[in-house]
Amino acid sequence: MNISKKILGLTVASLLTCSSVLVAKEVKIGVIMPMSGPIGGFGQSAVEGLNLMHKLNPKLDNGDDIKLVLVDNKSDKIESANAASKLISYDKVTAIVGALTSTNTMAMTKIAENAKTPVVAPVATNILVTKRKDFVSRVCFSDAFQGEVAANFAINNLKLKKAVLITDVKLDYSIGISKVFRRAYKKLGGNIIQVARINSGDSDFKAMLSNIKALKPELIFFPIYSAEAGLIAKQAKQLGITAKFLGTDGMTADKVFFDAGGDAVEGFYGTDLYSSDAPKTTDLSKKYEKAYKKELNKEVHPFGVLTADSYNVIVAAMNKCEDPTDKQCVNKNIRAIKNFQAASGVITLENGDAVRSAVINKIVNGEKKYLTTVNP
Repeated sequence: MNISKKILGLTVASLLTCSSVLVAKEVKIGVIMPMSGPIGGFGQSAVEGLNLMHKLNPKLDNGDDIKLVLVDNKSDKIESANAASKLISYDKVTAIVGALTSTNTMAMTKIAENAKTPVVAPVATNILVTKRKDFVSRVCFSDAFQGEVAANFAINNLKLKKAVLITDVKLDYSIGISKVFRRAYKKLGGNIIQVARINSGDSDFKAMLSNIKALKPELIFFPIYSAEAGLIAKQAKQLGITAKFLGTDGMTADKVFFDAGGDAVEGFYGTDLYSSDAPKTTDLSKKYEKAYKKELNKEVHPFGVLTADSYNVIVAAMNKCEDPTDKQCVNKNIRAIKNFQAASGVITLENGDAVRSAVINKIVNGEKKYLTTVNP
């Protein structure tokens, strides 16, 4: 009887030991996104793409479950900072994806730096996002590259040398690209005849556009967000402005651009982060696009795929660490990413900045049509 109890005890102990080995741990990745507010459409598209990638790849190589902890920053800087504090102090996340755009990301990077928590921004393109930062990286190109691409396209492809620049002075994103474009455009022989300034949330641009019309520009370059871009397009057509329009990735990121602009956006050009029609350069890009169209029944959204790749980069870094919750190790491996075969293409990081291609699209029949890829 005593022998049986002893054997039974050993069996139970063995089962408990095996069970503890087999039970996977949970690793948390924080996500800060504008799920509501003026750019809520941006965040919703981003999270759709992220959730799909999490569904395709929900575990680490060691079997640990990956939990996404999403916080809505309501399109606000202060809310972004508060979200970072919550995720780091309360939720104990190992890394953060977000806060999507430049202004909101820059509002929370100091908190992440102080807590030595790695951040990977999907589409925060402002030059200052990663400058003098050790724990902040991004999978998108910077405005320095996008501004150069836009200026070169305007001069060398469109052959337009007389431009008006429209800048949203409330957006770090718009200010950054405008500065680079202005310098590069002039260097290439272009003449910026006026710099017009708007504020996010403005809706009546007719006085500004009337002044622009009188100047007879060949090109209007406006690195601004979707809502204002669509309204400017519509009001410009109403005033009979015939200049070509060139925008950036924020222009078509939300369908409100097409809703507000209607047929007035036809023929607009834009630099962008990604195009489904561009040649696929990785196996994951083919797999992801197939799954995206099947699950969501639409074309891959640039913000969705870049947010998915922010997740991919973090997961790849975690897989290289003995302890995937070791923030220092995870960050070190994020910053060391080279020739990473991502869903949006090949990504290499240098001091937290992605070295990658841009695409140029044209609006044709109410949809983005891929024109070309520009390599760094």
